[in-house]
Amino acid sequence: MLSATVVAYDVEMTRHDDRFDIVTLVVRAREGDIDAFEALVDRYEMTLLRFCLRTLGDRQDAEDVVQDTLVQAWKSMNTLAEPAAFGTWIYRLASNKCTDLLRRRMARPSDAQDPDDMSIHADGRASVEKSVEARTALQHFSDVLQTLSSEQRVTWVLHQMEGLSYAEVAMTLGISEGSVRGRIHRARTAIMEGMEGWT
Repeated sequence: MLSATVVAYDVEMTRHDDRFDIVTLVVRAREGDIDAFEALVDRYEMTLLRFCLRTLGDRQDAEDVVQDTLVQAWKSMNTLAEPAAFGTWIYRLASNKCTDLLRRRMARPSDAQDPDDMSIHADGRASVEKSVEARTALQHFSDVLQTLSSEQRVTWVLHQMEGLSYAEVAMTLGISEGSVRGRIHRARTAIMEGMEGWT
């Protein structure tokens, strides 16, 4: 009876104190516990993939960056000074890899679509023309996003699409909040100019 109560309490703690759970997993992973690291991967992999896909606009590139990020994270877990900062740290690893890739590759058209926000769901009442128009506008937006500088794109995606605050973006990228605001302002201006006539 007592053990069932303890188990129920542990489950409740895990459910309500996510930060504690992350810290525990990070500490165990740093000690070489592969299962703990796999639990961290399960928690962050899809979020990282969504971020990289939105930033890079190419699924294969996004998947490659996520895999490289996870390998680097495993190899350098001991460099993470504060286990509670794991989420910010792994985002920084991924964003640095995205920025490096964006700088290296030539701009190219992308037909990648984010499964969460970049897909158009058919509505029985919507006409085919409206669906085509929406897809075209969405593709144009994706193309405009690809024209931003790598720094602007990463910053804009973290804030606007991933929902990080200015402070969280600043911490993730290792820059000041003022720099974050400047990059987002320039990105927003470029997007508004690029989308002129579509809104």
